Amino acid sequence: MIRWEAPLVAPAGIVLGTAIALATLMLMMKGPTGQGPYIPPLLYGSFAGAVVMLGLTAVTDPARTALRRETLEG
Repeated sequence: MIRWEAPLVAPAGIVLGTAIALATLMLMMKGPTGQGPYIPPLLYGSFAGAVVMLGLTAVTDPARTALRRETLEG
């Protein structure tokens, strides 16, 4: 379950975060400059990749640790 959930949640967060950031940046940049914001593709890709890796690590490491521990017997 975790192996399916983590790769779906991380890109969904990137898409949602990008949409929100672009919506606010478009409004802020169109007024003063008349142009949309420029986002370098390599920089965006590196940030997106880092977010995906952090998301996968944040989910898989605690799950792996929890599954390795023996259950407590009452």
